[in-house]
Amino acid sequence: MPNELLTVMQKKQAIERGLSHYLQGTVLERVLSYWEQEYGDKPSFVLNRFMNDICNTDELRIHRKEMLKQVLCEMSAVEKQVLLDTQPKVQMEVLISADFADAFFDLINGVLQTVARADLNDFNAEVKNHVQALGIAIEKSANLNDAAFAECLPLTSYAQVITASYECYCEFYGPSKADQVYARVKMDIKNKYPSVDLHHLL
Repeated sequence: MPNELLTVMQKKQAIERGLSHYLQGTVLERVLSYWEQEYGDKPSFVLNRFMNDICNTDELRIHRKEMLKQVLCEMSAVEKQVLLDTQPKVQMEVLISADFADAFFDLINGVLQTVARADLNDFNAEVKNHVQALGIAIEKSANLNDAAFAECLPLTSYAQVITASYECYCEFYGPSKADQVYARVKMDIKNKYPSVDLHHLL
């Protein structure tokens, strides 16, 4: 899997398990088919947009956040298993390089630089709430772009933190601006850290 940690099929199966509590039968099949056609080749952080697309009734809109949380949890579980199964020790050591941590730090910082000053405290708090809801231990007193925040995170949670920040950005500024900002920041990180495999972050 050179470009993605998970294959399209693995992502699809994780989404199916995450949504199966809320959608069944042909409705679930249609939703999965739609995801595969429209979002299958896109990074995980666009899941929020996918959820907005499929939550087209009042009942589903009420459960949208919980549905997204379930899908993220299922994906995280598969990602951890894939890392354990497929990454040799030498490659795992590469993951723990300074460049990988720096890339995560710079990506988060690049996003925060686009957050309005008046929104910064609320945005920080909202992202940390999302991350904690996923069961990830964080440094509560540190802002997202503080070194202390990144240092306390396990490497396997980096992608979840970025996805949580994307979800919050969508809520603050809308999916369209979020997609533009995250795509630009991703390109900046790719150029600055060519040795870092971005599929471990996004």
